[in-house]
Amino acid sequence: MMFKEFFLFELRYWLRGWMLYIFVAIMTLLFFAAASSDQIQVGRALGNTFRNAPYVIQSFYATASILTILMVTAFIDSAASRDFASKTSEIIFSKPISKASYVHGRFLGAFLISMLPCLGVSLGVILAGFMPWNDPVQWRSIDWAAHWKSIAVFVIPNSFLLGAIVFVISVLTRSTLYSFMGTLSVLVVYIIASTYLEDMENQNLASLIDPLGFGAFSVV
Repeated sequence: MMFKEFFLFELRYWLRGWMLYIFVAIMTLLFFAAASSDQIQVGRALGNTFRNAPYVIQSFYATASILTILMVTAFIDSAASRDFASKTSEIIFSKPISKASYVHGRFLGAFLISMLPCLGVSLGVILAGFMPWNDPVQWRSIDWAAHWKSIAVFVIPNSFLLGAIVFVISVLTRSTLYSFMGTLSVLVVYIIASTYLEDMENQNLASLIDPLGFGAFSVV
């Protein structure tokens, strides 16, 4: 029962704020521009593929999982350290609450919220498809499976991985600085994997050490 209360509180906290909607708007505008214009490139160049082809959608989501690293950190770190920063932890922990309910409720609530900005990819691409300046030859019908499969492959596991790392660091250190350092360490590993990916002989190694799955997607 306590898990439900903490989980719902976390959802309400972010849904009532402005930061979530700003992040969603930024991602929507970014991928709207990338899908509707040849002058703006996010990730790989589209080339001669359909502008809303499954490969393009997956590439966009792979790139979005990298771009939203700091967004995920902001949500998760706040959920883990908010009570300690505002000194309300002394009040909350004076009640007979379950540690597991508190930790899991806060984490899963923030984790769910942290995935929402990535939905701006789908919103941006779908909206771009209805623009009057589009060349119909460059667009195909909406492939909904490409959207939900991309979310399942990139958004959910990457948000969970980053969120778990940040949450553990934040709970143990109660430091936003250390949380962002943990996130940057993941980014450094990704950059190293990208370097190995340029060498044909090391592509399998790059796929294995890339924590975000972008290397494996590139090889496939």
